[in-house]
Amino acid sequence: MDKETNNNIFEKILSVIGILILVILILYVIYKVILSKNIFNTDETISTDNTILENEVNDSSSTPIEKEPVFVETELASFTSTLYDNSENRMFNIQKATEILNNTTLKAGEEFSFNNTVGPMGEENGYKKANGFDSNGKIIQIAGAGMCQISSTVYNVALLSNMQITERHPHSRRVYYVPQDKDATVYYPDLDLKFINTTGYDIKIYSSTDNYSVTVTFKKIEQSN
Repeated sequence: MDKETNNNIFEKILSVIGILILVILILYVIYKVILSKNIFNTDETISTDNTILENEVNDSSSTPIEKEPVFVETELASFTSTLYDNSENRMFNIQKATEILNNTTLKAGEEFSFNNTVGPMGEENGYKKANGFDSNGKIIQIAGAGMCQISSTVYNVALLSNMQITERHPHSRRVYYVPQDKDATVYYPDLDLKFINTTGYDIKIYSSTDNYSVTVTFKKIEQSN
């Protein structure tokens, strides 16, 4: 191979090398540009995230946290009547009705109805026959006997709480589980005990019984905070 041929080959090799170097330089420049843009975007994202976080912190600190209301019950009045007749059927009726009445809430200004609260008192409603009074004061077997002791107990608590009595009926004869003239007979749906909650507060009615007495308590409900 002569000298001229060698020179041509050498020039071609140099040209290829030059092209490769140029391509490498171009790729390097492109890489640096891309890298610089990524860094810029990352900083911007971090800055944006920090701004959002700061705004959230500021919003949380400026917005007051609402507390759940707390309600307190305070006793208004309570009354206990003595059970002189605690026969099995009568006790069954009283237990059933006190469970229905217990935990009844009466809003301020609302009218209470014993009949609407306890409901019908017939055998078809699960009540049993026991001794009660007819309209002439005669002792007879009547379904739901014992309701009048509960309603009379409620009536006395209503009086002690200064409720406005809107309906009340006396028995046809003297009963001894409450003071004289402070009884309240009920007979669904004709005879009812009603009163209006004039306390200015919602009240809760609690009722319970054992083999010796019936107890009814009124408690007013107040928000403490």
